[in-house]
Amino acid sequence: MLRAIDVVAHIAPRALPNYIHAFDAGDAAFAAAGITTPLRLAHFLAQALHETGGGTILFESLAYRTTTRLLQIFGVGNHSAAIRPDEADALLGNEPALAERVYGLGNPHKARELGNTQPGDGYRYRGGGLLQTTGRANYKRMGDLAEADFETSPTLIVDPAYALAPALGEWTEGHLNDAADRNDLPSITRVINGGVNGLAERQALFDQIWPLLDPSAPAAGQPAAASSDTLWLQQSLNHLRADPPLLVDGKPGPATTAAILAFQTRHNLPADGLAGPRTIAAITAALAAG
Repeated sequence: MLRAIDVVAHIAPRALPNYIHAFDAGDAAFAAAGITTPLRLAHFLAQALHETGGGTILFESLAYRTTTRLLQIFGVGNHSAAIRPDEADALLGNEPALAERVYGLGNPHKARELGNTQPGDGYRYRGGGLLQTTGRANYKRMGDLAEADFETSPTLIVDPAYALAPALGEWTEGHLNDAADRNDLPSITRVINGGVNGLAERQALFDQIWPLLDPSAPAAGQPAAASSDTLWLQQSLNHLRADPPLLVDGKPGPATTAAILAFQTRHNLPADGLAGPRTIAAITAALAAG
């Protein structure tokens, strides 16, 4: 099996030295985290390279150029920050102010969730590192895992000596080796992202990485195992005019997740791509209504 650094050098030639050095010295850390099979490594790298824009992003950029785009991401109905149109102009081009409004004391619920307790924490602990760790509490927690004080020195989260530790810590906490063994990219994405943002792009990265790691085992790169629940879900979404129609194979994947998201959006449900009880009830009601 190729080393992680070999894959990164091939897939992400513009990756920054911080990440290159971390991957180059990371073989023992990957082994300790149980990322010892091609499928596990392929999923880990697909997520990390997506979160960092191919290894080119150290910290989250909040440099939005237009009010329209800012409101699409953080506006009313799109984010808990619920930024109003009359606020947006003052936040454009001011990353610390925008971070404080979105992640810090300007968004009290999110600030409590992230452990951001002091003015400036929103920007100081914005998304950083391979899996874009966010929030004072998470920086502290991941710093403890890495045996480094990320809370006092947030830039250490992208230092080559520590950059792998937070990502591998989050991977381990989420039991993502199990999901990788099932080749369940949507579930991995939900743990890493909190939703399914960028699912198609993550799948595309996986599809590039997988043949490099194990070209002799294409079967492992097939979708997750079939289930009767997913079979019913795909059939039901097709009856409700999924566009494009789904392949009814009982196997979860990006297309099924996208169809769930589309249904949820049409029916004013929380759009998370998950077929939870509310979504199942709505699908059942829609089928009954013809």
